Amino acid sequence: MMFRIRTKLLLYFMLLVALLSTISLFYYKNTENFIVEYDDSLKGFLLLNDISQKINLITDNLNSYISDKEGDYISGYLEEKDKLIQSQKQLYEEANGKDIHLINYNHMIDSFIEQADQTIAAFHQEDINEYSKHFSEVLKINGFIQETTLVLLNDKLTNYQTFYLQMEQKNHDYKLMSIFLFGATFLLSTLLALWVSGGITKPIKLLSKAAKEISRGNLSGEDIKITTKDELKPLTETFNLMRSNLNQLVLEIKQKSELNQLLKELELRSLQNQMNPHFLFNTLNVVSKMAYLEGAEQTKRLIESVATILRYNLSDFNHTSTLGEEVQIVKEYFFIQQTRFGERIQFISEIEEDALSAEVPCLILQPLIENAFIHGVESYEKNGKIHLYIARRNKQIIVEIIDNGVGMDDQTKQKLMSYMNERNSIDSIESNKEKSPVSTGIGVKNVIRRLQLFYQRNAQVEIESELNKGTTFRLFIPDFQKGK
Repeated sequence: MMFRIRTKLLLYFMLLVALLSTISLFYYKNTENFIVEYDDSLKGFLLLNDISQKINLITDNLNSYISDKEGDYISGYLEEKDKLIQSQKQLYEEANGKDIHLINYNHMIDSFIEQADQTIAAFHQEDINEYSKHFSEVLKINGFIQETTLVLLNDKLTNYQTFYLQMEQKNHDYKLMSIFLFGATFLLSTLLALWVSGGITKPIKLLSKAAKEISRGNLSGEDIKITTKDELKPLTETFNLMRSNLNQLVLEIKQKSELNQLLKELELRSLQNQMNPHFLFNTLNVVSKMAYLEGAEQTKRLIESVATILRYNLSDFNHTSTLGEEVQIVKEYFFIQQTRFGERIQFISEIEEDALSAEVPCLILQPLIENAFIHGVESYEKNGKIHLYIARRNKQIIVEIIDNGVGMDDQTKQKLMSYMNERNSIDSIESNKEKSPVSTGIGVKNVIRRLQLFYQRNAQVEIESELNKGTTFRLFIPDFQKGK
């Protein structure tokens, strides 16, 4: 699952907003609780004060009505009485059936209202003794209520002082908590910002550094590790693939350049020590026809072999050949050397016909056979042997060139084997100082390197040799067939 950079940034800002909103909501709720508690305390003060004032107004209106008998006073009395009853209900709700002092206070208000109503009723009946007695009770209860009101207000002031101290302490605690939460929020926001920005900038820095290395020509760096799952992941993967393709392309260009140089060396060496080869080739054809006319069949056959080898060596070295064509040239070379050395040298071939269609670079076998002859058995007076073995095994063609010659030391063998493993260097093909005049001059290194480049390092070469015990060149080449 790929997380886009935009999604990461949105999540970061949403988290930051949610965190700040949570802190703001926390402070809002606590402030609201303070205000509610403060409002409840203030309402209690105002309610008691309001009740006290209404009781005094009721008492005054009642007294004035008894004294003056005017209807305005009875109206004022009834109005204030209704207000007192409403305030009493609020006080009762505040008491909630738990505060005994407020419950008793409510009972005194009920008694006050009851005595006030009885006073008016007795006054309407013109019973002076009754309404005087009830009015005296009204005044007496009024005094109790006023005293009780002062006591309740005093208690509330005492409680309010405790509440105020608690509010101050809470305010101090909230201040410290605010500093802590601000610091924690700042630190968390910074860490989140570094994490988000690091996930974006780190891959970009790695890509920039790798691009600078490529601009300097260094294509062999390690792949950039993918640490994110956003848009930078496919970008990094594409960059790694691009560098790998560039590296492979440069390697292929180097290999093709090396192959071209080797082919040029091959062409140059094949023409060295030859004077006007086309003239020589045409002359050999004339001599061959003259030998045929004179009845010298062996001489004719020898000249034809030399001409065949010369024609093959003058061909275009860029084209591919087959093992069958290479074996034919080797057989011609065998015939020439047997004609020259007679029974001193024995050539043995063991070849599977179905392996001869495999494609190979031009001029591969003859240099190896020549090397086995010149450096192996040429100095033998008798019993020299060169064995050519070709077979198909497990989708590979195995070619062995075995001689019983003087062999080679370990140092020479290791040099040839190490050359097989070289990848980037383009070594010049050293000329063989000990080659005979009939040698093509094409070194074993040239053959190995061309095989290596032709088969993209899928060909293998093994060399087994000991001094005075002979040498075996063993080639393992892919089974490529012409036309496929």
